[in-house]
Amino acid sequence: MRFATFISWLLTASLGAFMLRTWLVRGGLRRERARAGGLPPQLIFGHAGLALFGLVVWVAYLASGARALAWTAVGVLMVTVGLGLCTVTLWTPYPARKPGGRRTSPWDAPAVALPETAAGAAEGGDSLEYQITDEMIARLIDEHRREAAAGHRPIRPNPAVLVPIAHGFAAVGTFLLAVMTASM
Repeated sequence: MRFATFISWLLTASLGAFMLRTWLVRGGLRRERARAGGLPPQLIFGHAGLALFGLVVWVAYLASGARALAWTAVGVLMVTVGLGLCTVTLWTPYPARKPGGRRTSPWDAPAVALPETAAGAAEGGDSLEYQITDEMIARLIDEHRREAAAGHRPIRPNPAVLVPIAHGFAAVGTFLLAVMTASM
């Protein structure tokens, strides 16, 4: 299990190094410094530095077998995961919306007259919020056609978002493996 933890740690560190490199190459450090209230570089580099330091401590544990080194690596990993969670929390936009998009609320939507069939269904005991009518479907199809004619492209999935998700899951797995290994 010692080496499974090491491999998991290497995978996590590799994904993190890829993200850090991409962020630096694309000018992330410059952008964060220029922005008021931007993400502190110490947080990002502290997270990466502690992850590497913990990996070195784990390698020392593998070489020597000293339990104190394993628990030291777990402690360093705890702080590293904490800094990683802080990074994700500060970086994640909430509420999420398209760049340049206006924040809307449900009360901004135009009122829509209910069709006779939906009004009749409501009297029969069915809830209106679960009624889908032909008019609603036709309106959605028309909106889609207008957007397509105006040159709007459909939203395509971006596989790059899987890298931070994989990094997070690998970090949790590494932490669990390290704790189980150190406690044996």
